[in-house]
Amino acid sequence: MSAVVLLGSCSGADTEGKPLSDYKNATQSDSLSYYYGEMFASQFWQMNANDSDATSQAARKQYLEGVAKGLALGGKDKAYSEGVLAGLQIALGTREVEKELGVKVNTEMVQSGLARGLRSDSAVDVSKSQMEMQRIIQVLGEKKDKENNAKAEKALKAAASKVGMKQMAPQMYGKVVKAGTGPVLKQGDAVKVKISMTDSKGKDVAGQMPDVIHVGTEFANLPLGAVIEKMHAQESLDLLTSAMAIFGPNCSRLNMNPEDIISVKISTLGLDTSSPAPATEAPAPQQ
Repeated sequence: MSAVVLLGSCSGADTEGKPLSDYKNATQSDSLSYYYGEMFASQFWQMNANDSDATSQAARKQYLEGVAKGLALGGKDKAYSEGVLAGLQIALGTREVEKELGVKVNTEMVQSGLARGLRSDSAVDVSKSQMEMQRIIQVLGEKKDKENNAKAEKALKAAASKVGMKQMAPQMYGKVVKAGTGPVLKQGDAVKVKISMTDSKGKDVAGQMPDVIHVGTEFANLPLGAVIEKMHAQESLDLLTSAMAIFGPNCSRLNMNPEDIISVKISTLGLDTSSPAPATEAPAPQQ
């Protein structure tokens, strides 16, 4: 018995598996192989903890079939196996590029550049190649961000219109749930807050939020910061914004589309006089 048998073969991967105890007369080598597979299973769940698509039954079946094919290549020439592994790594990397930059990677050009680079260890000017890659990525990234911002703003306006919300700040629409009382907040004020951010399915997307914020510091670079600066010490708002406005280009890494709508609920619960203002940088010494 071997790891290939345990995890499947090219002709059809075992997508269910069995407890080790079901394998009668298993040798220590068999047991080692089995536990090796279990360790990879544990890594799989850790790597995909927040990706329900990757952990679906269908995706897990495809993953096992891919593993089986990879294991079958293990007995081939070392250079060939390493080439297959490099090809898979390149394919996964280009998939991320395509997702984030919205371009189709030309695999023939990838292979051409690789083949030329393998002519000798000095065939590639690494510094020049890296510089050119960064330049192109920046240009494509700026273009993609512009397209995503336009798409997100269009979706946000439509969603806000349906529920009668008005624009309260760039990329942020809302309505008053509880009318404001107390002073209007100003820069540096410490205020007690209750904030939540959820997607269209009601799933939390922000994690733990602070109970006290300092106006002009927390959320200063987000649309929510501009809204907070106009609120009273006691007030409640329901807001809508987009994944692009909150998370920027990184929203795709969180399995969100730029135009996904984010619901924000915020209540200011009064000034917090016990919370010191955040430290500011000391002025530069006089020359």
